[in-house]
Amino acid sequence: MSLKLEQFIKFTTDSVGLERTFRLFQATVQILASFAIPFDLLLYVTLSTGATPSSSSVRVILKALNQRLGLARRFFRLFRFLESFNAAQKLYYKLSSPEAQKGKPRGYLVKAEPWLDVFARTFNGMYLLLEASTIVDALQIPGLAVWTPEWERTITVEGQRFWLFSLVCGCLYNLLEIPLAAASTPPPELPAREKNAGEGSLKGISKKGTDKPSKEMNEKEAQALEERTRIWRQQVSAKTYKLGRAATANALDIILPGSVVGWVKVQPGTVGLAMFVTTILTGMEVWERCGREVSGI
Repeated sequence: MSLKLEQFIKFTTDSVGLERTFRLFQATVQILASFAIPFDLLLYVTLSTGATPSSSSVRVILKALNQRLGLARRFFRLFRFLESFNAAQKLYYKLSSPEAQKGKPRGYLVKAEPWLDVFARTFNGMYLLLEASTIVDALQIPGLAVWTPEWERTITVEGQRFWLFSLVCGCLYNLLEIPLAAASTPPPELPAREKNAGEGSLKGISKKGTDKPSKEMNEKEAQALEERTRIWRQQVSAKTYKLGRAATANALDIILPGSVVGWVKVQPGTVGLAMFVTTILTGMEVWERCGREVSGI
């Protein structure tokens, strides 16, 4: 069995990967229901199968399918608030420890950057907690509810507000982390022992009256330094790419809770497009993780 197939199986059976897959389906359904050309194409495909549904009935089906997919996704993240709060608590203890206060003096942004991650995880935990508290009401079973309809709507909106705060903090954290990640990984230099070895070789060579061995040693050292520089550039580029991808996903995802809270005025089709793009961006991270697990890295 090929590694790509094993990676695909791992992704589709992973809880986060499966939630991302359902999210992609939900975004596609919302796009189909919101834009004329995709909707007309769907009608054409439906008519080619021999069925003759009306456009209104197809829209009703797409709306119901969108709601069902959204509800199915909520079960995958029912207890994810525990994970967010736990991660925020660990970061808080780490930043508040005496060891973290020691070291070289740091600027304001360098000090504030890790706290943005703490706030992002805390706000995300509050969003997931409020969402989990309305899961029974979301089932829409007559006579089974935890909150009144008014309280459920209020809790849902407030949960979306916490999610928006989490996305803003996460976006700022990723943007600030990009230059700090490059600065924390200094470029390679020639090791001191190689410098000393080179100097010793040059002294011995000068006594013999020839410089051919020194040139060969310098070429080897230059090649080794060039190889380490190439690896360093790849590491910095990979870190920058992942942080930029996460910042882009968080920035675009702000459209979703922003439209629910009322702070961002967009059409449902725009929300569907943003959801589609961010699902791919965030799903890539899960896909890469599954690939590392399959490869044993």
